[in-house]
Amino acid sequence: MPKTAHTPALVSLRGAVTALNRRPKGHTEGALIRTAKGIVQVNFPKHDAETRAASMKVGAEVALRGELEGDDFDHPVYRLADDEGEVSGTIARLNYALHGEVNGAILSDGTFVHLEPEGAKKARLRVGETIRAKGTRRVGSAGVVVDARSVERPSKAGDLRARA
Repeated sequence: MPKTAHTPALVSLRGAVTALNRRPKGHTEGALIRTAKGIVQVNFPKHDAETRAASMKVGAEVALRGELEGDDFDHPVYRLADDEGEVSGTIARLNYALHGEVNGAILSDGTFVHLEPEGAKKARLRVGETIRAKGTRRVGSAGVVVDARSVERPSKAGDLRARA
């Protein structure tokens, strides 16, 4: 698939964690991984850096997906890709962007299904209805977020139909 702004070229990275990189303020920002081709640096998303760091112990074998950010340094540098995911549940409440527009829904299990305001308007989300969302799954300090590419809801026949 050709690389576009919406579909980054993701590569698989396998190897052993050799070190964790720190930010100047003391937080973890990534890891150095010894792969079959040599050392690579993997930078974590800011929202998930501490969670990722806690799961990567020095010496542990890891399998990751990342997008190349640059290879003009001592080693190639990748940005760790968020996981793809799917979530289903009942909408407990709507979520609102900074200016008051609906930008998604909070499911009964606490998962935030995020849509931009335009996508949320198109999806016509309603409290109490059951939906299934597919997209990029992230874990942040406040919980799980699915940046939805699609939202479906049960039809009267019991199957799922696309809505956004």
